[in-house]
Amino acid sequence: MLIYRGAHLLRPGLVGIVMMVCVILIGLQSQKFMAMGTTVRYKAVFSEAGGLSVGNDVIVSGAKVGTIQKVQLHDGDAQVVFGVDSKIRLGTMTSAHIKTQSLLGKRDLTIVPAGGGRMHTLDTIPVARTSSPYSLTDAVGDLTTKSAAIDTGSVNRSLDMLSSTLDRIAPQIGPAFDGLTQLSRTINNRNQALRDLLTSADSVTSVLSQRSEQVNSLILNANSLIQVLAQRRQEIVELLANTKVVAQQVSGLVADNEAQLGPALDHLNSVTAMLEKNRDNINKTIPGYTKVALTQGEAVSGGRFYNAFVANLIDGNDIQPFIDKAFGVNPPAPFPIPHVEPPR
Repeated sequence: MLIYRGAHLLRPGLVGIVMMVCVILIGLQSQKFMAMGTTVRYKAVFSEAGGLSVGNDVIVSGAKVGTIQKVQLHDGDAQVVFGVDSKIRLGTMTSAHIKTQSLLGKRDLTIVPAGGGRMHTLDTIPVARTSSPYSLTDAVGDLTTKSAAIDTGSVNRSLDMLSSTLDRIAPQIGPAFDGLTQLSRTINNRNQALRDLLTSADSVTSVLSQRSEQVNSLILNANSLIQVLAQRRQEIVELLANTKVVAQQVSGLVADNEAQLGPALDHLNSVTAMLEKNRDNINKTIPGYTKVALTQGEAVSGGRFYNAFVANLIDGNDIQPFIDKAFGVNPPAPFPIPHVEPPR
């Protein structure tokens, strides 16, 4: 068994142990270490914490950019330490506000970036640029101030006048209450209809809740359609602009070649007029020409010779020798018929 001893091995051993511990911690808390490396911490001082707690979201322009890391007391105020993505640049005039995120009362910290210099790590946003959803001290102070300013004598006189006025209008109050009673009875009679209406509203709400994904998809598809229409609109605008340029170029071409185009157009107009004048004759000629063309094609396609028939002429067999003699054409030799002996 080999044993390593010696004081010179103490430092490498400690370094190895520290490295092993660091590797284990990083492996177990990798997300936390990554967040520490990609976030910048700032402070904000509020007169009231307003229900803000560790882990609540930090919002910038409606987007989550960090979380609350610590909420503590500092000189009678609430000091909040929050982390923000290092890509977010905050100016020295930035303000912070505690707002309600949901109907259940969940809070978030809304940051409003502003100009000025750049805030650095652990810089503090003072109370003058922060706001809480409510301040119990201010509310109690305002109540005390306003209560002390109430003129009790005027209030008593007003109550006495109200009492005497009610005594004088008592005969008219009775019919008013009777009308309220009738209104209540009418609403009571319509109770079933209201219940049905609320039930139908609940059904519609449940259907919309079940179809929320389809509704979201419809909205997203409508957004894509609007984007495509916007692109097509831009293409149509460019097409109209190019058409205008082409029209200008054609106008210039016509203006430059007006002397040559004028006589050509005049001749074209005369040819068109002549064709229009003889339209009926052309319509009658085309069917007859079709028959002639077909007949001539069939005649020519029969071989190296051309067969034609002309009425009221002498029989071809009688006149053929004279024609061959006149044109110096030797008649073809008769086809030899081989002699075949009969079988014995």
